[in-house]
Amino acid sequence: MRKQLTVGSLLPSRPALQTANPVPAFKEPVPQTQTAFTRSTAPVRPEKTEHKHVQIKQKGQSFTVQYAPCQTLLAAALKQGQNLAYKCQQGSCGKCSVQVLEGDFLLDAPKSQEQATLDKKLASGYRLACQSIFRSTRRI
Repeated sequence: MRKQLTVGSLLPSRPALQTANPVPAFKEPVPQTQTAFTRSTAPVRPEKTEHKHVQIKQKGQSFTVQYAPCQTLLAAALKQGQNLAYKCQQGSCGKCSVQVLEGDFLLDAPKSQEQATLDKKLASGYRLACQSIFRSTRRI
């Protein structure tokens, strides 16, 4: 005769295997400190989901650009009335170079054009506003 596994046999307070006539799994209440399933309720990045803007600095002046999915940082800033300096919008002149002070997680990783133009400045938080694209809402 084979022994059957039941839901109740998976609880630590129950025997590992039960016979063909199992006792109901939850005859006595389960204490509050003991739960069968636990799930983390802490957000993955709590400090990064509280605000949806990027704080940048260009030539000593600070700007706050609100999150605009799939748009470049420059396009979003201009639509929001920010007066950022720019020229070619192709990523080759470097005129739109900005230092990201806050909210860099909202932007995609630098592409090859941005890496070639900024080189070592990328490590200091500099980005090209015309090449920095806001992440889509699914990847934040």
